[in-house]
Amino acid sequence: MSDTGAQRATPRFRQRSAKMAELVARQIVEDIVAQRLPAGASLPSEVPMLQMYGVARGTLREALRILEYNGLVRVRPGRGGGATVGSADAYNFGRTMTLFLQMGRTEFTELVEARLIMEPIMARLAAERRDEERLAELAKSMGEHKGLETHDQARYLEVVQNFHGVVAGMSGNGVLDLFGRALKEIYTERVIAAEKPPARWGEVRKEHEAVAQAIFDGDGARAEELMRAHMVELKAGFERSYAALRTEIIGAW
Repeated sequence: MSDTGAQRATPRFRQRSAKMAELVARQIVEDIVAQRLPAGASLPSEVPMLQMYGVARGTLREALRILEYNGLVRVRPGRGGGATVGSADAYNFGRTMTLFLQMGRTEFTELVEARLIMEPIMARLAAERRDEERLAELAKSMGEHKGLETHDQARYLEVVQNFHGVVAGMSGNGVLDLFGRALKEIYTERVIAAEKPPARWGEVRKEHEAVAQAIFDGDGARAEELMRAHMVELKAGFERSYAALRTEIIGAW
């Protein structure tokens, strides 16, 4: 980890309003990224970190708690424990995002609308960029669709929403990927709680297969068109099956 001062990570005009623990948290992330530490890698123990960042023990621990809450660091207490690198996980990001959406009195129908706007663009990018490793993930996802004939609501949502996550990742755009998957997580979390059986099993599978084939073919325009049509149907189905949720304010988890 870097031994530079914690305040270097924040523009000077913002340092006055930022707590020292926040500055240290940002510096820890900066050092993790600079050193290309993978998820699961151990961070230095407490004493070396205190020396690196030149702060009190309480400030360092608060900084680690900030990162732990967001899933960017994991802390195991006790002997043999310590801090390890987490990941930029869409679930944790979505959990934090819900706090802002709730404070902004954002309605659930706005989340569905945002997905309708974003996901066709991600499908186009997925087809145009066609990363080989991601194509294998897409093929695996389509294989999972073959087991959707059972009336298992949780499994259904897991498989169909995983497809949308794979396509988001294939966009090759980190911002779209993280936001797209986070919105998907928020949607899935709330819809599972509502416990409505899916009404379009066969149609959803066929629509996913068509989008996937356009991506495999590298046809960006077709992938975008098909994904938009699919998301329009998803929005219509949501309004039919979950009418009570349309004006519900998105809540924190």
